[in-house]
Order: sequence, then C-alpha cells, then structure tokens
Amino acid sequence: MRMLFCIILSILFFSLSSQTDYFNKYKPLADSLGDKYGVPSCLILSVAFVESGSGKSKVATILNNHFGIVGKNNLDKNGSFKSKYKYFYSIRDSYIGFCKLVASKTYYSSLKGDKSVDKWAIAIASKGYAENANRWSSHIIKLAKQCK
Repeated sequence: MRMLFCIILSILFFSLSSQTDYFNKYKPLADSLGDKYGVPSCLILSVAFVESGSGKSKVATILNNHFGIVGKNNLDKNGSFKSKYKYFYSIRDSYIGFCKLVASKTYYSSLKGDKSVDKWAIAIASKGYAENANRWSSHIIKLAKQCK
C-alpha cells in the first residue's frame, strides 16, 4: 500500500512539474497572442498543454502542432509519418493557428477580451473542438486556474 501511495505521489509531482515547465516555457508567447486576439493566455496554454501531451506527443514533436488542429501535412508523401493533423513550421505558428481558428468562430466576437477562462473553454468545447465537451472543458478550466 505504501508503495502504491509513493507511485501515485510521484506521478502527481511529475505531472505538476511538467505543467509548470510547459507553462513557463510558452507563457510569453501565449501572453502576446492573448493580448493580440483577446483570448485569455491561460486558456491558450491549458489547451496547448492538454492537446500536445505537454509538448511531448508525436503530433507536437513531429508536426509542431500543439493544439490537435486537423489539416494537411506533407509528411505522408515520404512515408515518414501519417497523420490527419496539420503541420506547422514552428510551435509559434501552431499557437497563431489556434488563435486564428478561435477568432474564426461565431462565439469569438461576444467573448473577445473576456478574461473568463470558463466561458471560453465551454464555448470552444461546445462547438466541437473536443469529443467529450464537458470533461474537456472542466479539465481546461482546472489547469488554467493553476496558470499564473
């Protein structure tokens, strides 16, 4: 039982450490894009963290896609990586792509400049961004509260 408790604690610590590292690394980028697009930067970071597996998923590392944005990539032509996800030249481009995607949605004009991560997460999830909208938005909201 003690061993199980230690394993659970180390997983939680690693997860928190991974989140902190990711948020610290990309916060300046999220802050600048949040200001430009009127989207809370903590929402941007939380979505990127979840969708990219803290920047470590294959889609994030091979395609520079930190948001799970579907689209074209040319990597399948040479047989190196088959994916339905869009390729971005840089992680920065992926962040910009997410902000542009959000800005193209109908809810954007009513939420632009609103600092409520809850409203943003619910709006994004309800328009098909995630398979399980309620669980996804709850998770994003929880993570965003840890963002400073």
